[in-house]
Amino acid sequence: MRADAAAPLLAAAAGPGLLREVIEGAPRGAAGRLLAGGLTGLSWLYRAGLEINLLGYRLALLKRARLDAFVVSVGNLTSGGTGKTTAAQLIARALTEAGLRAAVLSRGHGGRRAGVVSDGARVLMTAAESGDEPVLTARALPGVPVLVGKDRRVSGAHAIREFAARALVLDDGFQYWRLVKDREIVLVDALNPFGNGRLLPRGLLREPLGHLRRAHAIWITHADLVEPQALEALRERLRALHPHAAFALARHRPTAIREPGGDAEIPLDSLRGLRVLALSSIGNPTAFEMTVQRLGAAVTPLRFPDHHPYSSRDLEAVFARAGSRVVLTTEKDAVRLPACRGPVPVWVLSVEMELDPPEAVSQLVRDAGDRR
Repeated sequence: MRADAAAPLLAAAAGPGLLREVIEGAPRGAAGRLLAGGLTGLSWLYRAGLEINLLGYRLALLKRARLDAFVVSVGNLTSGGTGKTTAAQLIARALTEAGLRAAVLSRGHGGRRAGVVSDGARVLMTAAESGDEPVLTARALPGVPVLVGKDRRVSGAHAIREFAARALVLDDGFQYWRLVKDREIVLVDALNPFGNGRLLPRGLLREPLGHLRRAHAIWITHADLVEPQALEALRERLRALHPHAAFALARHRPTAIREPGGDAEIPLDSLRGLRVLALSSIGNPTAFEMTVQRLGAAVTPLRFPDHHPYSSRDLEAVFARAGSRVVLTTEKDAVRLPACRGPVPVWVLSVEMELDPPEAVSQLVRDAGDRR
């Protein structure tokens, strides 16, 4: 059994509150210390398997496939929401606007099927079939094919063959080693860069911090939501870990409010002074809630586990909790919500990623064009 697969068994035995304390680095009492010890042992096994696997690729015992396209990977070091899907959309949009035929390849967390989520003209799968992020990307990027599947060699080859893709964007690809990648972009969340600094399942790290050296570029996301001193301290730490990486700061800029499934925009300033129930089941709900607060709303959070498949009963509970508040949710949540008729409005907040410097993307586009 893999270490990350065994972790849920320990979590079920210990309870979610105790597990959260341990992962946050503050186990209390005998039960907390016992759980921390068990998870630490599993994290050692996880690291051993990780290093053995990577060594196989370094020694060419395991083969990486090379596809006839410019391959860009967007990933992270931690488990949780750093903004990978939004970044992948930003890159795919920029490539397309520059005249390069791009496709997005997603693993499809929680999906049941592999295949074509969008052919660029139509969205062909539901969130239950493909996972929420591929459907979100397909809706956000008309004209861009989106494919889902665990084996990105297969989905990438399909995108090249069927859609004449010349650039492939891997959403969550840093830990995908089976494919040669032209650019590795790693996102680091300024709000919670490395968790407690420990590997899964004792902490949130998918890989040791030293593995950042594989990255060509590091983008610090949610950079506008932390104090300047904390941001500069993080930049210095990252520079020490990887002095040769290209750095950029990223923020998630609110662009619009809509009703689920609707096109008509509600002005962003409609949130000013409004009492809002911020509904989310995403990796980093804090960033969403802080963004809504900055738009002037009085926020009451309501959080579900990441990728939660909402049911009609869940929605009834949400409306009961909302009272007279407006329910505001994320685009990622909206693709998983059932029909949203209720006693209070349900709104969806749209965001786009902005980079400082913006040349971080334009240089990537030029590199892809040179490859062509």
